[in-house]
Amino acid sequence: MPKGVFRRVLLVGPWALKLPRIRNLPAGLRCNRWEREVWQRWRPAFGWEGLCPVLFADPFGLVVVMPRAEQPVSQAEAHAAVPDHYPAPWCEGKPQDYGRVAGRVVALDYGIPYSDFLLDHRRDLLAALARQGGA
Repeated sequence: MPKGVFRRVLLVGPWALKLPRIRNLPAGLRCNRWEREVWQRWRPAFGWEGLCPVLFADPFGLVVVMPRAEQPVSQAEAHAAVPDHYPAPWCEGKPQDYGRVAGRVVALDYGIPYSDFLLDHRRDLLAALARQGGA
């Protein structure tokens, strides 16, 4: 089972289930809730196509279900998947944070664990959306 600092990923058949780690529960829940918010609200608003689809996510952040991705992805492929404009919900571009779903390279991890960064990022997204005339 792959694991990060804030979440574990359980690979079950064609799905990847992201679960918060008990020792970092608040941050893991926050990551899952943010991925849900990005998928439902910000992706459609900004046309972000480079995100791994969220098939299911509960509002509490207990689980996010995504399609299982094929890995590895090269550094060049990861960088090519990152848009050249801001705002973007994924920022790092580490190859392990990307994979192939239906032949496309997508960001697999776009959760934000820190509340202050999340609030700043949400504020920036709202401002960008207002500039576009979509708020």
